Amino acid sequence: MKIIAIAAVGRNGVIGRGSELPWDIPEDMKFFRDSTRGQIVLMGRKTYDSLGKALPARRNAVITRNTSWSVPDAEVYSDLPSALKALKPVALSEGKTIFVIGGAEIYSLSLPFLDEVWLTEIDSDFEGDVFFPLYREGRFEAAGFVKGGVREQSDSVSPFHYRFCVYQRSA
Repeated sequence: MKIIAIAAVGRNGVIGRGSELPWDIPEDMKFFRDSTRGQIVLMGRKTYDSLGKALPARRNAVITRNTSWSVPDAEVYSDLPSALKALKPVALSEGKTIFVIGGAEIYSLSLPFLDEVWLTEIDSDFEGDVFFPLYREGRFEAAGFVKGGVREQSDSVSPFHYRFCVYQRSA
């Protein structure tokens, strides 16, 4: 069982603009879907709201401070420790990974618990108001690429150059 943060991030650290992604990269969305399908996804309420519903074929868990907030298609927790306390035994018994899928505050809170960070690193700067936390500062080191590493522009309908990277917790 692993706990992995998964995100796409611009060169300047941007992961969002309001509740939207500032880019459209179909291969990144496919990578996200394929990676998280059949697994457990853990997100904040704002991320859930931006999706508009639970992600299909995944166990969905949402963290919110609003104790009266609920949805029929996801488990709701008041904080990250209580979510992990409930989800870790399930992940262990079912051989699943817990993917932290956002937003910025949930990524920041999850840093001490993460085994890995999977990033689609986009080689462009973007305007935005949501940023991925500083995760490398001695905590994580590059461990390679997933799904073949760098994708060139000619391989994509997207105009962006990007790579799928894995960072593992430093020993």
